[in-house]
Amino acid sequence: MGWMDLFKSKLRTPDEAVALIEDGETIVVPMVVGQPISLINALAKRAQDLDATYFNALDLLPTDMLKITREDKLVVETAYAGPGAKSKVQSEDFTHTPLKMFDTTKVWDEIRNTEVAMFVASSMDKNGYLTMGPGLDYAYEAMRRAKKIIIEVNENMPKTHGVGFFHISEVTALVENHKPLLAMPETPAPPDQASDVIGQYIADLIEDGSTLQFGLGSIGDSVAMALQDKKDLGVHTELMTDTIRILWEKGAITNRRKNFMPYVSVACFAFGSQKLYDWIDNNPSIQFYPAGWVNDPRIIAQNDNLISVNGALDVDITGQVNSESFGPKQFAGIGGQLDFVQGAWWSKGGKSFIALPSTAKNDTLSKIVVTHPAGTIITTGRTEVHYIVTEYGVAQLKGMSIRERAKRMISIAHPNFRDQLTFEAKKLNIL
Repeated sequence: MGWMDLFKSKLRTPDEAVALIEDGETIVVPMVVGQPISLINALAKRAQDLDATYFNALDLLPTDMLKITREDKLVVETAYAGPGAKSKVQSEDFTHTPLKMFDTTKVWDEIRNTEVAMFVASSMDKNGYLTMGPGLDYAYEAMRRAKKIIIEVNENMPKTHGVGFFHISEVTALVENHKPLLAMPETPAPPDQASDVIGQYIADLIEDGSTLQFGLGSIGDSVAMALQDKKDLGVHTELMTDTIRILWEKGAITNRRKNFMPYVSVACFAFGSQKLYDWIDNNPSIQFYPAGWVNDPRIIAQNDNLISVNGALDVDITGQVNSESFGPKQFAGIGGQLDFVQGAWWSKGGKSFIALPSTAKNDTLSKIVVTHPAGTIITTGRTEVHYIVTEYGVAQLKGMSIRERAKRMISIAHPNFRDQLTFEAKKLNIL
């Protein structure tokens, strides 16, 4: 039997494919473009009778999984309360799993069973191989351990280099769904004034030849745009974005001076424009590896001058970072923030930046606080933080006393709130 004959023998309808999933099994699905929408929708039809667990993280696709409630037998578990899942987590229709990206490999190995891996794959080559495209994240390790691999083959999924390939003989069942991938505009939106200033502050502290990690959002875009005149930058990041593509096109990113994996941009998943996906397709200079490796602080630290840029919802004056909740209400997730904060610190010459605007709600609410509200989730602890940045400056907190931290944090708060922050800090004997 040839590989195409084997491919055809495994071809099913979405309903037939998910009928292979049994009670008690855990189904792991990747993030964003790796999510197989036809299979997810078919699985959602079984929500009332299938006693199983569906695990994913960042979900931007409007699938029928969002119709599931806590009354259904199928349990939806998410590690990141993204735009679609946020309200479902807050209503407890979905359950949230606090989980760093780096930890997924060990969790799949030692704590959680993964019976089913379900994801989008590229079209098959002449040797019977497919790739997971730019959708490895935590799902690659789940795929390697799964008893059943159910895939949605999409000719629009880029073929990628790295380790995300697998053979048709490993596949339990497949469907074809050649829909366009979820895409964003090619050019990031113009940054707001605060993000633009923050981006320049951070860019001024980045040297030529540094290796970068930053994600989606106006601050990451602003940092990237402020780096256009830098030379020989490298990439070791969780998320491959259009800002990285743009910096490569402008010649700022070459990866030539990387001491670890030179000439290669490293990531574990991608999300952006169709132009980004076209750039990634069969490009040997962009390699994808699982989150348990890309986000391993010991691996990150092998890159000298590793620069990590991440956002936050608010930060207290001792440096405790909240990037995922409003009080006890889950709003996002930890993702890979702490992984890269730690890895950057261990990197020779590395720096990590937590960046945020100083205020919210038209300057009526300070995002620099003396203490967080009760129940707030601390994403990155104060012992891990290196730099905090707002549009009012940069506070280097690593190794500083509580008193000195408070002074520095108040100095980068919005001027309208500095007196109040100082007053409250004195009441608590911090100052």
